[in-house]
Amino acid sequence: PVTLGQATAEDLLKARADGVVVIDIRREEEWQDTGIIEGAATITAFTASGRVHPEFLDKFQELVPSPDTPVMLYCRTGNRTGSLGNALIDQLGFTNVTHLSDGITGWLSEGRETTPYAD
Repeated sequence: PVTLGQATAEDLLKARADGVVVIDIRREEEWQDTGIIEGAATITAFTASGRVHPEFLDKFQELVPSPDTPVMLYCRTGNRTGSLGNALIDQLGFTNVTHLSDGITGWLSEGRETTPYAD
């Protein structure tokens, strides 16, 4: 069975260099708070109340056109991308989904840089 890949910051940098689609699934206020990882697309996956954002899937499928397109997700701590990544695999049949296991919190704790979010 396909499982959700676990990634470190180094893995993300390598994936980005290889052209993997990197998506920050947090909410806009979070992007403004910490900035985003350079090169990441921003698509909110969950509303503040924890429901799946109504526009998420359409926007996701614009960036990830086929089930085998490699994609790497990140959120704040890896919680949301853990559940979302598994849902993309189990319910929608995506086969190449990885997430930044420690989220942007881990990225920043390693002293890595972000770029300011501009909408």
